[in-house]
Amino acid sequence: MFNRLTLVLVLLAGAAWTITRTADIPFLKHEIDIGAGESCAIFDVNGDGKPDIVSGEDWYEGPSFRRKHHFRSLPYINNYVDSFSILPLDVNGDGRTDVVDCAWFSKKLWWNEHPASGEGEWKEHLIASGHNIEFCFLVDLVNDGKRRQVLPQFGGKDDPLTWYEVKNGEFVAHVVSPHSYGHGIGVGDVNGDGRNDILTPKGWFEAPPDPRAGEWKWHPDFDLDTTGFIHVLDVNGDGRPDLVTGMAHNYGVFWMEQGEGGKWTRHLIDDSWSQAHAMTLVDLNGDGKLDIVTGKRYSAHNGHDPGGREPLGIYWYEYVRTGNGQVEWVKHVIDYSTRTGAGMQVAVADLNGDGALDIAVGGKSGLYWFENLSKMGRR
Repeated sequence: MFNRLTLVLVLLAGAAWTITRTADIPFLKHEIDIGAGESCAIFDVNGDGKPDIVSGEDWYEGPSFRRKHHFRSLPYINNYVDSFSILPLDVNGDGRTDVVDCAWFSKKLWWNEHPASGEGEWKEHLIASGHNIEFCFLVDLVNDGKRRQVLPQFGGKDDPLTWYEVKNGEFVAHVVSPHSYGHGIGVGDVNGDGRNDILTPKGWFEAPPDPRAGEWKWHPDFDLDTTGFIHVLDVNGDGRPDLVTGMAHNYGVFWMEQGEGGKWTRHLIDDSWSQAHAMTLVDLNGDGKLDIVTGKRYSAHNGHDPGGREPLGIYWYEYVRTGNGQVEWVKHVIDYSTRTGAGMQVAVADLNGDGALDIAVGGKSGLYWFENLSKMGRR
C-alpha cells in the first residue's frame, strides 16, 4: 500500500502518469563530512577489498567512512571546491586506481596518480587545459564493453567536442566536432547499430565504424535545454532507444521518446523540484529495469537558479510499462527538506557488503551515504 499517494496527469503526447510515494526501500542516512566537495565516487582505494568513498580533497575509508585521508589539494573558488567529477581509472596500468577529474574555474582536465605507498599527495598530471569544464564521465566509445574513455563537457560553444582515451599511460584526444553544443552530454547507441553515439542538448553525433578516425554525423533532432548527463534507455519497450535526463539549472526530470524518422517527443516525469544536475541509472530494486537515482543540487550558481532556495531532496524513480507504449513513473522519496543535496555526482554501490545497493552523494551541503536497509534487489 502507498503511504502517501499523488497522481499527476502529464498532459503531453503519449501521456504518462507519475506516482509519488514515500520510499518502500528504507534508507538510513549517515553523515560523513560537512565539507563542500561536490564530486563523489566509490572505489577500493587502499586495496583491502572494501569500497571507499572519494570526494573533493579526501577519501574516506570503508566500511565506516569515519577515517579520512587527505590525498590532494584543490582550489576553493567562488564557494566551489574546484572538482566537478571524480572518475576512478587505472591510467598507468600499475594496478592501482587513479582519479580523473575536471574543473570549471581552473579550466583543466587532469588525473591524480595513486602512489605505491598509498599515502601523501597524489601527483597531478595535466590532460587538457584552457576550457571551462562542467563535468566529465567515463564512457565506452570504442564499443568494447568497458567504460575507459573520458568525455568532458566543455563549457563554451567554441570549445571542441572531444573525447580522450588512454594509450600506454597517456591520454590521446579525439575531436568529434570543432564546436560544443550546450550544457549536457551523454553516450549511448541511439540508432541501434551497435555503436555508442554522443548526445548533446542540441542533437546527437552518430558514431562511425572507426570512432577514432571516421566522421561523426550530426543529427540536430531536438533541443533539450540545460541538462546533466543524457542517458540512453528504451523506456516504453518499443525497441527504439529513448533518452532520460534532467534539467541541471531549472525544473524538470524528463524522458525523450524516439519515434520514427528522427521525431522525438518530450515526456515530463517530475517538475516539482529543480536542479537535477546529477543522475545515475541503476537497477535499485532488482526488477531487471534501470531506475533513476537523482536529487536536487544545493546552491548551484550560488542559489540563483530557479528554485535554488527550495528544499533539497534525494529521489529514485522506477517506470512501469502499462501497454500500448504507455509508461507510469513511480517517484520514491529517499530524503527531503534536510541539508542533503545531490551535488555533481550520485554514486551507487554496495558499500557495506550486505548485497544491497547504497547511495553516496556529495555537495556544498556535505558528504552523505544512504544505507539500503531492505532486502530488495540484493546481489
